[in-house]
Amino acid sequence: MIETANNSPASRRGRPSIVGVAVAALFPCLGPAAVSAPALNPMLLPAQYEAAPWVSVHRDSSNSDRAPFATTGKVTVLWSALDGAALINPGSINDRGVLFVTSARGRTFSNLHAIGPDGKILWEAPPQRDRDGLDAFAGFNAPVLDHDGDVYIGDSNQLWAFHPDGRRKWVARLPEGSGSFVYQVISRQGYVGGITTEGWVLFFDRTSGSPAVKPFRLPQGEAPATGPHLPGLWQGGLVDHDAGKLFEKIAFGFGVQVANAPAVHPTTGRIFITAAGPKEGDRYSGRLYGLDIVDGEVKIGFSTRMDGGSGTSPSISPDGRYVYCAGEDGVILAIDADSGAVRWSAQGEGLLSPSLAADGTILTGNIFGDPTVIALNPRDGSQLWARDYSDYARTRLPELAPEPSLAASGKPVMRLMSVISLSSNLVWAGFSLGYEFRPAGSAKPLISPHKSVVCALSIATGELQHCTDVRDTLEGIISIGAGGRLYASHTSIFSSTAYFGYRALLPARFRVPNRPVGGLTALGPVAPCDQLGIEADAIRRGHARAIDALKAGDDRGARVAIDQVRAQLLIARQSVERLRLPGAADGAYTAALDTSLAALGDGGPLSVEAIRSLDADLPDPSCRPAAKRP
Repeated sequence: MIETANNSPASRRGRPSIVGVAVAALFPCLGPAAVSAPALNPMLLPAQYEAAPWVSVHRDSSNSDRAPFATTGKVTVLWSALDGAALINPGSINDRGVLFVTSARGRTFSNLHAIGPDGKILWEAPPQRDRDGLDAFAGFNAPVLDHDGDVYIGDSNQLWAFHPDGRRKWVARLPEGSGSFVYQVISRQGYVGGITTEGWVLFFDRTSGSPAVKPFRLPQGEAPATGPHLPGLWQGGLVDHDAGKLFEKIAFGFGVQVANAPAVHPTTGRIFITAAGPKEGDRYSGRLYGLDIVDGEVKIGFSTRMDGGSGTSPSISPDGRYVYCAGEDGVILAIDADSGAVRWSAQGEGLLSPSLAADGTILTGNIFGDPTVIALNPRDGSQLWARDYSDYARTRLPELAPEPSLAASGKPVMRLMSVISLSSNLVWAGFSLGYEFRPAGSAKPLISPHKSVVCALSIATGELQHCTDVRDTLEGIISIGAGGRLYASHTSIFSSTAYFGYRALLPARFRVPNRPVGGLTALGPVAPCDQLGIEADAIRRGHARAIDALKAGDDRGARVAIDQVRAQLLIARQSVERLRLPGAADGAYTAALDTSLAALGDGGPLSVEAIRSLDADLPDPSCRPAAKRP
């Protein structure tokens, strides 16, 4: 049901972007569609963001959770940091590989940390002393990075801005009673802000921190008053007590009107947010809002009904035509980004924010049962594949005698824990291996996690490729950086509940073996040279796609392929520097990367012959054995 429809973004598109004009020069055969292309930076992000691997909670303004570069599936643990703090998010990554991470231990602790690629803390915000400091409520947010590399993060009552070296840029106080930001975004106009837990839409000037848009409140909605009962959650100092109460509401979608990250359309600038809607008799409803900033004011472009509560974070399809989200019923909706009309709905699990592959495939999952990971066709919502992975759990853990009153089965299970992330060639997810139990009064089975793993899956089939053990449960997000790096946040929801809340009730054989530790784990390639080789192969495949598209007269496909090649080239150049393999940066390969970056970035004409020449001149990294070269 569409309740309002106005302010169509199609009517407000401005002059051709500089990047659009450059693309038209690269491909003279392109028509007006190329000229109106969005101003994307070299990492395929809107120009107001930093050209960096992972600049916001879900990587980009579309909430795709997808990095446009390739990774090896075989990774190992490199280092860990921030022990003792449950981390909702692993942070954002700038173009120098610095990770900006928030924690939530509260007073006397710092709640914002800048961590180098080697795991060393470069700087931290001053420890929280009072409500005027950067407080623990920042812990649910991931910093957002603008095109100058500056860092923005909200807490319980303020929005903070820092320069990349840790110098404070400004701090702006939020209106009294407006609630806390649930992640920040940067609007098409370059304003920074977002939507608070109480439904206030607030944006600020990035230079001064002064209000840039008239404050606007979403229509009042009513969220479910209570959520799941998780005794022991985040005890042991993992999260500040007061912040933890709000985090629990946000994580499980109750007691607040907005509990999700906004998405910003990369072309039109329309802002999408899911929120609680009005109660309909005994039923809760949700809404997806399409919001536009017009002449310094926020306008509702559309309001589309969905099922109860605040739902999932919305994500925008790669072609920008549709927005995907789900309500409490688990139904995934595909909604027209311009009109708000529902194109299709699909019964899925829908408990996690939809993640999107480059071809538009929608990845979602179920943290309470099987199938664990589900892939949907973007054309009609039909299921492409659905997988469970408990067979793998049974290779890692023994079967136990059941406990009839609490654990009906002693068979090991494997449950999805994290939001799903993607590189250009793999699906990445965090899982727990353990045993299900259902305490009295619990609507869903819980898991006593005995092992936690980060796994690579096939995008095409969901087949398990490789899993790496990590130290605690991963209910947050996995961010992806240069050099095949993965950063996983240990949110410790199920480990702390099982350890502090139910350990004494469970038979010894079912108990969590280790005390939750939280923190951040960095993973990297087992064989760094394989990572460089995978990147070189990805560049070649991109060249081939561009050539095939040009030959077929598919101008848009050629442009997309070249943009993806450019992003992969940029990351490949950074990977050479980060991995520092003997001989890997000794001439030919690095020079070829630099030549290709220059050719794709100068706006000059580019033909099939020119792409073939770039491809022919790209050698393998010198560390790669000749036998592995295609």
